Amino acid sequence: MYENLATKYRPGDLTEVMGQETIKQTILNAVKMGRIAHSYVFYGPRGCGKTTIARILARSLNCHKPKDGVPCGKCPSCTEIAESKSLDVIEIDAASNTGVDKVRSVIIEQVSFAPSRDKYKIYILDEVHMLSSGAFNALLKTVEEPPAHVVFIMATTEHGKVPLTILSRSQCFRFRPISEADIIARLKEITTAEKIKTEPEALKIIARAAGGAMRDAITLLDRAASFGSGEVKTDVLNDLLGHPGDAVVNSMALALVNRDAAALHSAFEKLNSEGYDPLAALRDLRNNFSEAFLAAQGFSKDAEPVKGLPPGTPPGLLARLSRKLNVIIEEVKFSDSLAIASEVALFTLIEVPQDLEGLLRKLEGLEARLSSGALPEPPSAGGQKKNEALAPRPYVEPVRPAPLPVTQPAPAAPAAPAASPARPPAGPAQAGPAPADAWKRMLGQVSSKKPALYNIMLSVKIVFSEENKWRILSANKFETAMIEKARPELEEMLERFAGRKVSLVPEFVLPAAQPPAEQAASFSESDLPPGEEETVLEDSLEAEGAQETAAAPKQEGPKPVSAETEPELKHLTKVFHGRIVKINKVK
Repeated sequence: MYENLATKYRPGDLTEVMGQETIKQTILNAVKMGRIAHSYVFYGPRGCGKTTIARILARSLNCHKPKDGVPCGKCPSCTEIAESKSLDVIEIDAASNTGVDKVRSVIIEQVSFAPSRDKYKIYILDEVHMLSSGAFNALLKTVEEPPAHVVFIMATTEHGKVPLTILSRSQCFRFRPISEADIIARLKEITTAEKIKTEPEALKIIARAAGGAMRDAITLLDRAASFGSGEVKTDVLNDLLGHPGDAVVNSMALALVNRDAAALHSAFEKLNSEGYDPLAALRDLRNNFSEAFLAAQGFSKDAEPVKGLPPGTPPGLLARLSRKLNVIIEEVKFSDSLAIASEVALFTLIEVPQDLEGLLRKLEGLEARLSSGALPEPPSAGGQKKNEALAPRPYVEPVRPAPLPVTQPAPAAPAAPAASPARPPAGPAQAGPAPADAWKRMLGQVSSKKPALYNIMLSVKIVFSEENKWRILSANKFETAMIEKARPELEEMLERFAGRKVSLVPEFVLPAAQPPAEQAASFSESDLPPGEEETVLEDSLEAEGAQETAAAPKQEGPKPVSAETEPELKHLTKVFHGRIVKINKVK
């Protein structure tokens, strides 16, 4: 009777197991030193050796003539365990024995009996996560304190479903997926022993399709050898797996990179006419883009995973395509029409710009040319273009909300209108934004980074005395000191918004010595650019109150009620962004 290759070439000792080096060394040393735990939990993906190592550990513990912890493979115990006939090694399929009654009758009631012949009575529970909560609770006490002759070995593919009470009482070993190199090496050994003719590329396809599972790879090799009459060829294997082959997948990759809709549709027509699996094509396409990204970064040995890529293709584009293909695979794999769903999904990748970094660089370059005035003029009415650059635009005073009224004595005679305080001195037109606009934008950034300093900046006066030297006036020594301390950082932020180096000069001046309102500018929260407003405490009311108090004659008697003497009133002015005109006190 024919024995399938996965069973025939199942490892008989730890040296034959591919991968899992840490686990093999730990178990071998534990057997040599006699440091045997009463419970083990092996968890990891399918086909990576959990049940195989569990049987090898059972043979190592019960072998009659072990050599350095390695079972002899010839004694009755080794042969019976290999054939699943040993009375002292009980293998239980937890998926079909999930109830409490099964656990109680097979394990709990029998665990106290001594082994019939060997040293240990060993229970191997496969897919242990399938046990019910009641079964786990019934097993808990036995796992925690089993008899000295009992060893539990539990295997599972879903570590998270095993209760922590079981895991904390066991030695847990995590099994990793087996690498493609180890799978290919094992397949070469089997094909040599079985005299199966194979192509190197075919073994690579099998290893990739196995997904880290050695059992799946050997089973696929067995199926491919039967399909090819003892030979394993790449074309035959692609037909067997439904893979479209490298040529079709590569044409799809180039169509996505070049945003060629016709080429992409042609590739799908070939895919559908040959009856290939669209989902397999999407997976191969994703893997090729991932390998191309790694190769572009110098992390992969495959020099050209996607053949014919345009020179200068950014690695970020390849990474984004691979990531978006992951999303598409999850979306279309449950569709009732995989071919149509896959093609339409890939067409969305063509419609959306992929080289976002290139577009960003172009926009930054356009912005720089706009700010420097280096863009050519648009075509004139006659269709002719001017080659000369646009001249810098003259300075235009920005429109700002009117400042809050300040109580001042009326002038004796009408004075001539004064020049705008924010306008720079006469001279050639300056490049970059207006001083007032640059100051507002800087305040917006200060509000998000340093709210306390922002509140101080709202109460000062800014005088644009010179083009590259601005004065900051304050009647509070503490505020002046705080601004002086933060001056280097403020100048650095201001340089980014003004487009030039500007020196800030904080000055302490008495209220009477401050320049008139037409020579200085103050800013409030409403003056900030859109999107940069933050709630702040305004002090304009305090300045007005100070001026009214200085202008009013001194009176004897109790202090009148005002926003300065009543904190509640002051709070109301800040909440409603207004000022108190009159207070009627109820007697």
